[in-house]
Amino acid sequence: MAEIRRATIADAPALARIGASTFTDTFAHLYAPEDLEEFLKYNHCAAYYDDFFDEKDSAAWIAETPEGEAIGYCTVAPCSLPAPDMPANSGELCRLYLDEKAQGQGLGKTFIELALDWLETHFDYAYVGVYSENFRAQKLYQRYGFEKVAEYHFLVGKHPDLEWIMKRRSQKA
Repeated sequence: MAEIRRATIADAPALARIGASTFTDTFAHLYAPEDLEEFLKYNHCAAYYDDFFDEKDSAAWIAETPEGEAIGYCTVAPCSLPAPDMPANSGELCRLYLDEKAQGQGLGKTFIELALDWLETHFDYAYVGVYSENFRAQKLYQRYGFEKVAEYHFLVGKHPDLEWIMKRRSQKA
């Protein structure tokens, strides 16, 4: 059984590895190799996560096997999505990645609930960006009260992906 714990800056290399491998396993077929390589170089490297942990109001959790192998993670931070009319004090479920062998064990649900609990205590609204053709993730977020509010193009290298921006009002507001 995997264990989930709060991630620290010392976990940056593991987050980079699991993020890059999961993103590649799931989406590589959509991109030219040079676009994928450019995206991973800047968005799934240890330096990215080093900067993430320096950001105020950010948090991350990591799932590990009993042997200590990182198999998934989740990050939250102040919202950086280009959402129209975004209210002040909005947070974002930034990333939720699970290795293929870790899927179906309830880790995604646990990560979302940890993230939403954290976002509830720090923000009035929660946002998430999701690939327009990732129907499984969209349904999962909808079960947690997220609704589509906008679309935008997310660049992977020079390749624009159509992404949904989904919003959830805080349960405390």
